[in-house]
Amino acid sequence: MAQKPVQPRAVATYHRLLDAAGELLRDPGVERISTNLVAARAGVSPPTLYHYFADKYALLAALGERLMQAQNALVGPDLQLDEAAIAGILLDHVVLTRASPGGPWVMRMLRAVPQLGYVRLASHRALSMALAAGMSKADPSRDRAGLEHRARLAVDIGYAAIELVFDEPELDENVLMADAAKAIWALLR
Repeated sequence: MAQKPVQPRAVATYHRLLDAAGELLRDPGVERISTNLVAARAGVSPPTLYHYFADKYALLAALGERLMQAQNALVGPDLQLDEAAIAGILLDHVVLTRASPGGPWVMRMLRAVPQLGYVRLASHRALSMALAAGMSKADPSRDRAGLEHRARLAVDIGYAAIELVFDEPELDENVLMADAAKAIWALLR
């Protein structure tokens, strides 16, 4: 598809397809999901799906991009960072991911499927650059290249902690996010 839909009905169909794909990630899983299964779950014909997405990987990439954009939106440009704020943002990511269709499975998919890794990496790079820019604006005397490097590492630590909540549900997510926030804060201050 050349561009995202703009008409309300087309936008609704587009998101219904993404939601259906997210719901199917757990069962039958990313290996066995097909465009026909997604179309059937969404209540549309396969040609309708192909109007929006060239293939299964284009659909899954759009699903990943939607989650990454929503997660990144939780980190505002004028964010006042400290350890408590970071822990809160990480917990907000967990809540948002849990509420998104297939959210935890989307995160796993973006790490596990080589054809989709670019979605996660592009999102993390963009968030890192925005974070570094905000920190540089708050304190122009700081080394920008060093900030970018540390921000990139901090983003991946946060993402790994969020994944851990879903991979090891018996662990206390509040404790995990507090510990991740300590590590991230140590990197950024």
